[in-house]
Parts: sequence; structure tokens; C-alpha cells
Amino acid sequence: MNIIELRFTNINKSSAKEPILSVDINNGRVGMSSVVKSNLLLDFEAQEQNTLKIYFVNKEDTDTVTDDKGNIVSDMSFELESIKIDGIDIEDLKWQGNYHTDKQVFESCLFFGPIGYYELNFSTPILKWTLEQNHLKNKNDPNWEEDYNYYTEAWNRLHSN
Repeated sequence: MNIIELRFTNINKSSAKEPILSVDINNGRVGMSSVVKSNLLLDFEAQEQNTLKIYFVNKEDTDTVTDDKGNIVSDMSFELESIKIDGIDIEDLKWQGNYHTDKQVFESCLFFGPIGYYELNFSTPILKWTLEQNHLKNKNDPNWEEDYNYYTEAWNRLHSN
């Protein structure tokens, strides 16, 4: 079993309700629908290729309040701050995810404003994926696979008792 930890920030409720999310991993509902809290831990069964979707499920037009000039005065919303998978913070790789609404896709978006969902594709083992993605992005670690093998060997030795 694998563990995913989601952290949220700037959680804003409307005058009548709090934002609610649900999480889907690999096309099967994982966890539950829940009022957005700053921290959410979920168990999931990882596959080689995985898709994480976080849905903003209860947003309505009335949850965004504007003044007479159309400026937003208050809005029910929240932001995804971090993602940890099996204890590994994927850090900047969370920006590889996109936010989908019924009208468009916002690349590298962690803001849950309109009704929609955040989607991130990742592979496991997560440490291998993070090393590979960082190399592909920065082109600065041609030995990333050797690093992964070294880290795995060190982990196994530390936990072999």
C-alpha cells in the first residue's frame, strides 16, 4: 500500500459553505469527499503509471462575490501547496499537473477557483520518477539512474535489521 499526503493552503469558504474536494487515483475513488483541510493523508495502490485527480466538487457561481465593477470581493477557493508520495515531497514536480474546467485547461496550475480538477501523471517508484523528471527538466544529472540504484541500496541497508 502506498501513501499520498496532500497539503492545501489559502482555504477560503463562501458565506454559506466550505470547499469540498474528492480524490481519484487511477480511475478509482480513493479516500472520500471531504471538506478541504490543510492536510489530507490517503492510502492507494500504486501502479507503474498513475494518475492523481483532485476535484473541487461544490463550487457554484454564487460562491464568487463581485463588486459593481466586477472585481472579486470574496471567493470560495483553495490552493494545492504540496504533494508527498510515500514520504517523498515531489516539490516542483507538482507544477507538471494541470487544472481542468469544462471550458479550458490551465497548465501548471495549483489554484482551485472554478469548479474542475487538478490532474498529475506520475510513475512509481516515486524516487525514480522524481530523479528522472528532474534530469529531463534540468539536463544536469546524466547519472540519475545510478543515483537511484545507490539510494535504493542505502535504504535497504538501513532497514535490513
